[in-house]
Amino acid sequence: MKKFIVPLLLTFSFCFISTQSSSKVGVAQAFDLYVQKNAVKVPTEIDLNDVEDEKIREYYAGLDSKSESELQGTNLLKNLKTVLKEGHTPYAYGASGTTQVWQAYEIIDRDWTKSPASEIEGYNPSTNKIIGYVYGSSVEKDRGSDPYVHALYVNRDKDNGTKAWSDHSQKNYGINQEHVWPKSLGFETQTSNVGARGDMMHLMAGNGYVNKLHSNYYYGNVDSSTLIEDAGTTYSYLSGNKLGYSKRLGGSVKVFEPQDSDKGDIARAVFYMMARYSYLEATGETIDSSNPNLAIVNDVTSWQDEGYPSTQSETGKIGILQDLLEWNKLDPVDSFEIHRNNLLYRNFSHNRNPFIDFPQWADYIWGTSEDLNHPTGSAKPSSDVIAKGNDAPVYPKDDSKKLDIKTIAIIAGVAVVALIIVIVIFSKLSKKNKRKVLKTTKKFVKKQTKSSKKKK
Repeated sequence: MKKFIVPLLLTFSFCFISTQSSSKVGVAQAFDLYVQKNAVKVPTEIDLNDVEDEKIREYYAGLDSKSESELQGTNLLKNLKTVLKEGHTPYAYGASGTTQVWQAYEIIDRDWTKSPASEIEGYNPSTNKIIGYVYGSSVEKDRGSDPYVHALYVNRDKDNGTKAWSDHSQKNYGINQEHVWPKSLGFETQTSNVGARGDMMHLMAGNGYVNKLHSNYYYGNVDSSTLIEDAGTTYSYLSGNKLGYSKRLGGSVKVFEPQDSDKGDIARAVFYMMARYSYLEATGETIDSSNPNLAIVNDVTSWQDEGYPSTQSETGKIGILQDLLEWNKLDPVDSFEIHRNNLLYRNFSHNRNPFIDFPQWADYIWGTSEDLNHPTGSAKPSSDVIAKGNDAPVYPKDDSKKLDIKTIAIIAGVAVVALIIVIVIFSKLSKKNKRKVLKTTKKFVKKQTKSSKKKK
């Protein structure tokens, strides 16, 4: 009986809505509203255990029967979508301080070193599970333990002062709900706050100041000679998060470059979004804010600041693909990323990010950053190596003291011109004046040599 209730309600809703001349809401929007209102609540019984390799391989077992050609290139993306959407649980995203995504950050983005599980009431160390977990909120009296969280863009080699509820501003250690794939790039202007907009695989706790700097710019390596802003100039612990012009695409394209230790996390989240929300074959699905049509590109296309919805013929786009593929290798999967993926799978979204489990699959789809469109292999879930976690995270580089080739060339050119001018001027001096200049120069060199020896 229950399976007939929802269709009947939707049909009734549509009939009623269509009779209202002032209303513009249709069937798709009515369904969005239904899903949003019925998004599940965050769990209070939480399993903190990581998932065994055997179970990870079982998750992708549906791919084992596919031919080799179906497990590489865009065919692999198409077939991954079937796996990733199966059992995927929707959560509500919104600005309120008590939404499900904010609550989930207490677990999935928790800093387990500064806020260990042993501090949680109801935690059983013998099973590594929590029974009866109580979430906090933005209300002072309801903050509970207000745990520390691991936030995107905060330098991992600095002391982390970010907490789940203390500050949601765009300054200092304040955090936002950071859409790694900006919602304005393909799934904006709709009514639903679940699905892609509330997909916690890419909706991460991120420093608010850098979130604002990122805006909806594409990802890419910044040419240091065209840097617009490094967040580290405002807050030292945000260094390496930069806005500037693309090193790959030239001086007319603005891109955002995160710190090195977040580059791989971001790349793999972007890869997941295309695998989960691509529309590579006609399946009869409705394309809307819950289920957009997304694609990763290697060039920057125009976008609207106010956001745009994707359609079957017009994808929501993000890039730069070559740089993202490079970042996937530069910043390997680490233990925090693996644990987050497992926490989501066991307790919240109930699906996985295949590019955390098998980061090599990105090359099987797109090729490498040096050679696009030539997949390097085909996926074999039953035997491919599963990522174990890099225990030496990549820290931000201090580029402020480094000179790129362009800068070195300019300095060298100026030095050569200056030397030529000195030679010309010296050649025009009389013999007497030349001797004076040489004598003065010798005295200066002798004096500087004595001074340097004293300092030693």
